[in-house]
Amino acid sequence: MTIHNSILTIIIFAFAISFCSCSSKTKLRHSIASIDSTIKPLKVDIEELVGNYKSYQGKYIETTGQFFQAFEQFSVSAHKPLFGSRKSFWLDNDMNLSYDESFFQKINGKTVTVKGVMDTTSKGHLSMYLATIRRIYFWEKN
Repeated sequence: MTIHNSILTIIIFAFAISFCSCSSKTKLRHSIASIDSTIKPLKVDIEELVGNYKSYQGKYIETTGQFFQAFEQFSVSAHKPLFGSRKSFWLDNDMNLSYDESFFQKINGKTVTVKGVMDTTSKGHLSMYLATIRRIYFWEKN
């Protein structure tokens, strides 16, 4: 009976571990590890960035906001942007960042954190954005 109880305990324990690991959320993340481990960007609230983006020109920043991708739209903002809203930032990935397009489909409309360089000289597609976050080397769905 003791062996039977021990086996039953092991089976229940293994099931519990499996159940817990399956129920944990997996974060979607893409980054260039060599850059992410060496650069310490300024953490800036997206609302702060909207109000004072010019003061971050040329600086590495980290911000969290709503990501949107559609025809001629690839942006992050504090809220879902209305067409023509100038409270969003155009996004431009580092050319060495590896990802596939399905990643962006999975995170579209979701809250994401991005890290890159603020470029106030570029206003994105058709100059409809406040500025561009360039050389993005880190994406994470929150």
